[in-house]
Amino acid sequence: MKPLIRRARTIAAWALLIGSAVMWPVSMRTFAKNEPPLVLSLSFLAIVIEAASLLTASQVHEEQAKRSGD
Repeated sequence: MKPLIRRARTIAAWALLIGSAVMWPVSMRTFAKNEPPLVLSLSFLAIVIEAASLLTASQVHEEQAKRSGD
């Protein structure tokens, strides 16, 4: 995989993680205030966990590529 694509994956993972962490409380107070708080919180928690997992995987791929000289 090209270094530019690997870097784009890491940037996208950071954007997803930060965006979901910011939108969680915003959505609870605005457009999703009729949703049950537990359901909404669990949904956003799943998104945050997946974003963190994607970020970790992306960073590991970047480090491995640097070590292998790709």
